[in-house]
Amino acid sequence: MLVNEVFSKKQTIVVYSVKELTEMLADERLVLRDINKGQVLMIRRYIVDNIEEEQIYLPPIVARIESGSLDDGKPDKLIIIDGTQRVKALTQLEAATSRLINSEDPKEQKRGFTLHYMLHDIQVAVQIFEGLTTSEADQLYIDLNTKGKKVSLSKRIAYDSRNEINQLTNKVLKHNRLLRKAGVEQEKIAVLRPKNKNLLSLSQLRRLTGYFMTGKPVTGKLNMSSENIVHTEEVFDLINSWFDELFELYPADKIGDYEESMLASFPLLSALAQYAYEGLEQETFETKREMIQHRMQRLAHIDWSRDQEIWRKFDGTIKGKAKYYYLHHDKKTNDALVSWLRLEGGE
Repeated sequence: MLVNEVFSKKQTIVVYSVKELTEMLADERLVLRDINKGQVLMIRRYIVDNIEEEQIYLPPIVARIESGSLDDGKPDKLIIIDGTQRVKALTQLEAATSRLINSEDPKEQKRGFTLHYMLHDIQVAVQIFEGLTTSEADQLYIDLNTKGKKVSLSKRIAYDSRNEINQLTNKVLKHNRLLRKAGVEQEKIAVLRPKNKNLLSLSQLRRLTGYFMTGKPVTGKLNMSSENIVHTEEVFDLINSWFDELFELYPADKIGDYEESMLASFPLLSALAQYAYEGLEQETFETKREMIQHRMQRLAHIDWSRDQEIWRKFDGTIKGKAKYYYLHHDKKTNDALVSWLRLEGGE
């Protein structure tokens, strides 16, 4: 065990097994901060959901010792500074294993047995400080939870390899040449008009992709494990087919320019995707593709210029120095847009 001094405080990293942590907690040799049951449940579910793939990544627990020295070897009593919810979730795994094994759901049973056989091998890194006062430990806790930069949504979409909707979003962006030409903003959640001329943000592309996967509006918290998800290869073809027709309605190199194109308005673009795919969830792949193409092609007569008076028929707000009209992004406006698109498409 290597012990380093940082700003006069000794620290080291020690590995503890889940069994060791559970015994320490039971013997009151592990002092925790306040428990948040909701967070504990989320962490425990994260571990259970990913145990079969062995893709569980938890940052080190941060703790301190109140007496003794790190030079004496592995501490057998710790005061947790940061990671209370993780520790609590880990020490509940043995009880969770029994519940899973006794479940009537075969998938839960399988996870339970997998967790049972792996439980004794699960280990956790703990960063331990010596010499911290209670007030210093409290300040460290605050700093750890407020000074760190939250991972942006675009990075979570780009790097989350477990989430099917994120995987497909990245695949669509990588392989659709015209979409890349139209532009996808990968750093910001939304694109600010009229300055930003990218057609979509990455999170907006994710919403469109998710709609074609589920037939339902997508939020950031959508659970993609639902059984009604269409096969991803089919969705990939369908959304690319939709984009092909979209760029027939308006050139890819100009569609994101709000000074010209109303299709640069995400509320309209979102309604257009809903109009093209609604009611097709149970149809065959060929029927879906044909209907998407048919519906989009029937809108070829519409003038999508931003300055058309028709757009003011829908709820919106005048903003900016140029006094441009921006559609509201809410259910009422979405429903009105979809109904109008149906009429324009002859349905």
